[in-house]
Amino acid sequence: MPWNPQEEYLRGLTGVYADPAASERLTQYLLLQGQAPDGGTTCRRYGLVGSGAGKLSAPWAVIEQVFPGSLPASAQTRGDCVSHSTRNACLGTLACEIAAGQPDEVTGLREGAPEISDEARKDGVLSTEAIYWFRGHGGDGWSCDHAAEVVLKESGLWLRKRYESLGIDLTRYDGKLAGKWGSSRPGAEVRKIGSEHLVRTATRARTFEEVRDLLANGYCISSCGGESWSEVRDSNGVSRRTPGGWAHALAYLGVDDREETKRAYGEPLVMVQNSWNRWNSGGRSVLGTQLEIPHGAFWSKWSDCKNRYAIAFSGVAGWPAKQLPDWTGGIL
Repeated sequence: MPWNPQEEYLRGLTGVYADPAASERLTQYLLLQGQAPDGGTTCRRYGLVGSGAGKLSAPWAVIEQVFPGSLPASAQTRGDCVSHSTRNACLGTLACEIAAGQPDEVTGLREGAPEISDEARKDGVLSTEAIYWFRGHGGDGWSCDHAAEVVLKESGLWLRKRYESLGIDLTRYDGKLAGKWGSSRPGAEVRKIGSEHLVRTATRARTFEEVRDLLANGYCISSCGGESWSEVRDSNGVSRRTPGGWAHALAYLGVDDREETKRAYGEPLVMVQNSWNRWNSGGRSVLGTQLEIPHGAFWSKWSDCKNRYAIAFSGVAGWPAKQLPDWTGGIL
């Protein structure tokens, strides 16, 4: 019988858990790098405050532009959701950096779209397994903080492809391969490849304004929590909170703070990408636009996800304000 992630989480699968030690390590690492662990300070420092106010921001549409068909990718087949949400957030940030076309602050180079196979593109472009190998234990479940620490310090963005020197094929997601390491540390060659494309930095987003302004500038978010949502979306792609819950990680790839949306739903919305492939159904059209959210995604009211833990990722160039498209025109 096929492994059904939704049923497994409803039965009590623990995909996420709090890790205070990892949280403290991440905080100290960011401070040592001269970065701010909290999104409020980050937004003030880089002039992002208010940049998303009253707007629809759709990094998911940039992913579709740069890497067509890469979402929703394969459904997870074990409790490795944190690596999927981290990958999806990093993919969104990477795509926005490529689309913005701004030179790297350190190297002066402009980020270009990597060459990948069609098969790899359709399965999320970037590997989740190579993040999960560094979780530090042999079971399933992880913390958002530790995953962020890993992509900043040890194992960053691995393209989905075959790694001949390792004898490992990451072209398609493989839940069994995701468990290859965990309690044992990956070898030197794996660590060397993992260190070649590290994510530059991260920051925690605790308020709607921080989430909104970071997403408006293409800094996508991995989120851990215990909430669950309906598998049926309304005509505008919105799903309601449901009883019970999932100990589950999800990615935030968009935000809608427009007045017409707040009139319709009473508050702003966050676009949530799940890691269960086409698990839900219903409308995908974005209110008043020609845009559609990806399969496997849904809009959540902010009040339904406001208590979740959220970490935003920068690509390779810190946190500059980015010139991204006006999403309301529906031109992508």
